[in-house]
Amino acid sequence: MRLSRLGRRGKPEVPIAPLIDVVFLLLIFYSVTTQFVSDQRLKLKLPEAKTAESAGVKREHRSPVVTVAVDGTIWIDQKLVPEARLEAEMKQLVQSTPDQTIILKGDRGANYGIVIHVLDVARSVGAKTIQMSAVKPEK
Repeated sequence: MRLSRLGRRGKPEVPIAPLIDVVFLLLIFYSVTTQFVSDQRLKLKLPEAKTAESAGVKREHRSPVVTVAVDGTIWIDQKLVPEARLEAEMKQLVQSTPDQTIILKGDRGANYGIVIHVLDVARSVGAKTIQMSAVKPEK
């Protein structure tokens, strides 16, 4: 059995190619498994209107949005509001932004009575401007 001397060996090296492969595999793993956050939690099918306008408003100047889902639940700015708290939440919303427009989004399949009830509550607590949301029909 031959033993080599320690002094004759070369410098220890770290192979870079396998390290780069591992880093790229981790990058691909994280990019594939990451859940992309959507800005809208509710999937609404807004009614179509030929005269609908695009929002075109910057994020920081965005109006509060009141949403009525197809199942009749009411959401204010992505927060679920029970029917019993609707008037109090709307009053707080109007008091915090008295001159700002409130956007009302009602799903195409939502009960029309609930949408009108939300509109009525908004008006009764002092909302000055309420916009109904719709989409333009596809050509």
